[in-house]
Amino acid sequence: MNLKAAAAQKGRETGVYYDVYLDSIFLICLCMNRYLLGLTALCLPCAASHARLWAAAALGAAGNLAALLLPAGMAPLRLALYGAGLYGMAGIAFKCWRGKGLMKAVEVLCACFFLLGGAISLLLRLLPGREGWLASSAAVLLLGTVCYEGIRLLVLRRQRSRETCRVVLHGADGRSMWIEGLLDTGNSLTEPISGRPVAVLEKRIWEQLYPEQPPPGMRVIPYHSVGKNAGILTGYPIKDMEVEIGGIRQKCREAYVAIGQEGLSGTGAYDILLQPAMLEI
Repeated sequence: MNLKAAAAQKGRETGVYYDVYLDSIFLICLCMNRYLLGLTALCLPCAASHARLWAAAALGAAGNLAALLLPAGMAPLRLALYGAGLYGMAGIAFKCWRGKGLMKAVEVLCACFFLLGGAISLLLRLLPGREGWLASSAAVLLLGTVCYEGIRLLVLRRQRSRETCRVVLHGADGRSMWIEGLLDTGNSLTEPISGRPVAVLEKRIWEQLYPEQPPPGMRVIPYHSVGKNAGILTGYPIKDMEVEIGGIRQKCREAYVAIGQEGLSGTGAYDILLQPAMLEI
């Protein structure tokens, strides 16, 4: 009844009436939240599965719908629902529930919200018949999809020039070394027993970190690369690796480092191949 009354009042003021369907609102919120989470995942150096992104988007859509159905006099509760939805989406999508990781995810999610919303508003101003576009759920989804794809392509293009990162490794007797790394989304190498992600390190770097005796916990890691035969690498667990991307230093999850027998980069641009699953937010 409150929705109808509000719509009727707005209609009397503007002379424009809309029929509002809750299933359409939920669908729009679901897709828009998924777009926002997709952009956020691009900006954060961590892995997020499609299942978690969709689950988080559905939670946010349910919260948006619940907030919309609240009476007009319950604005504080409505704001609380919106805030809880943001934190809940970030937690589910990126598996972070507290601390700096959660705050960073929410911060990036909010930035993507304003970016995507601003792009849609700008596109609406450029299109004729604004009221007609807003009255159609399919048209709203089309606008959101166009803006999302445009922003996603821009982000990917910018990331191509920022694939490299700086990595600090710690070795025996307090040794530490800064090296250049490459965040390779095509690297899906894992340690077969634990399933933990594996980075591939130049042999010469490893020998500088551990000139005499390697650390305990050696593992045999099979691999297969395109255009080459399958093989086996020697790997070791590593806990103290940190990665600096865009001036922000981040700790790696517990992972393994495999010792490459050949040069990773023909030009010497990087000494270690990382994968996004190794990084925490």
